[in-house]
Amino acid sequence: MDEIDLDEDLLSLAATSRLFHQLSLRSYFLRHGFDPTSKNLLLNSYEGSFKVVSALAISLDLRDTSIDSLVYDSGQEFLNRAADELVQEVRLLTRYVSKLSTVGSVFIRLATYYQPKEWEWKAKEAIIPLLSTVLSKSCRDIHIATSSFSSYETPPKLSNLTKAHWPPKTQPAGGHLKTFSIQTFPPFLRQFYFHTLRANNSVLRSLSFTKVFGGGDEWATMLANLHFPRLAKLHISFVVFPRDLLIKFLTQHPTLAEFEYHHIRYKPTPKYPARFKKGAFEQLRTLTVSPEHLLSFLPPLSQMPLLTEVVIKIDEMGPSFFGPLDDSLRRLAVCTNKITLSLEINRTGVGFGAWFHTIFRNGLRLSERPEPLLHCVEMLVMDNADWGFTDSVLAAQLPVWLRLFPAVRTLTLKCGGPQFRNMLTLEENGSSSVSFLENLREACPELYIEWLQNDGS
Repeated sequence: MDEIDLDEDLLSLAATSRLFHQLSLRSYFLRHGFDPTSKNLLLNSYEGSFKVVSALAISLDLRDTSIDSLVYDSGQEFLNRAADELVQEVRLLTRYVSKLSTVGSVFIRLATYYQPKEWEWKAKEAIIPLLSTVLSKSCRDIHIATSSFSSYETPPKLSNLTKAHWPPKTQPAGGHLKTFSIQTFPPFLRQFYFHTLRANNSVLRSLSFTKVFGGGDEWATMLANLHFPRLAKLHISFVVFPRDLLIKFLTQHPTLAEFEYHHIRYKPTPKYPARFKKGAFEQLRTLTVSPEHLLSFLPPLSQMPLLTEVVIKIDEMGPSFFGPLDDSLRRLAVCTNKITLSLEINRTGVGFGAWFHTIFRNGLRLSERPEPLLHCVEMLVMDNADWGFTDSVLAAQLPVWLRLFPAVRTLTLKCGGPQFRNMLTLEENGSSSVSFLENLREACPELYIEWLQNDGS
């Protein structure tokens, strides 16, 4: 087999000869450094996955095997690759998946073309059969994303999401899907989303809508016509959403234990303040939210009797914008349980140093600060993104600020990038190097302090 130079010849031999099928494919996969027996497959179009998928599609040895995870990344915007070639690759991947007995989880990142109309009708004929085939393999976890933010114009005629109309052999299977993450909302997939969610409504436990813009009317249809009796986790961020229907949806799902909600824009613009019926969040244990939505969207935290963890996403662009953060901390004072409070700086915003500057600028006035009210906070997590904590001013102010909390016993510091490597040392006056954490522990002896590297997720 080593004497066969061309990949195409090896594939032709595997496809036409049972005698040399195994030998030729084994040589082919070795040549491309790919293990077809792996339980976790990673396929990247921009790294030449077409060749690998072509071989997987004709392999007889993979029939009735199972894989734990499949990641298919069709890459960034394709300027030099024809849509037809990508569609062919998707069809070959579908052929491979159809031979498997089960697939545990699937992540698919769709390519974005600069000619969306030409691409969408071709993609519909290829992507939906692939996803339907995945569902037929008892898949429990599906994530669908795209290579850029999803912004789609409203089509002249809205599709009837509730009408069960499918191309041949593409009816979505149901009964196994427990996690569904949607990060793109093209018109050709909306009907598939709706019927897949409805077919799996009795088992679905985790639902995520992120980085999706456009399609507001069809979002509304989905929210109004879907119910998940076992839904425990809901993540909504970076979306344009109809707020009032979402409130109704949340009220109908009191089983939620985890709720993430930030970077939301409402369409249409709400006319009245958000109002929830009592009991909407009675099972909630973990809340991830931005200061603005904690203040303007959610009910009082006293109506969340099981809440034990609050994560506040901070995306402020300058020192003058920290008012909502201070006000959101005041909202925590009514928590009925001891909680872990995580303050997370997003990478697009300024760090804790800018916030501390506003706190200490005119002298620390305890009567004006929310921290002394937070008897509920026993564990504090601070994620300063790539800013780190080794700035000398921040390092000096941090212990003073920490003493404002009456009940904090554990502190976790997180940062990423090159600042993480500097966490252990802090240069003072250009001379000796001292341990930053040592200084902090000495200044706050009552605290257990640890540091972690932010993984960037």
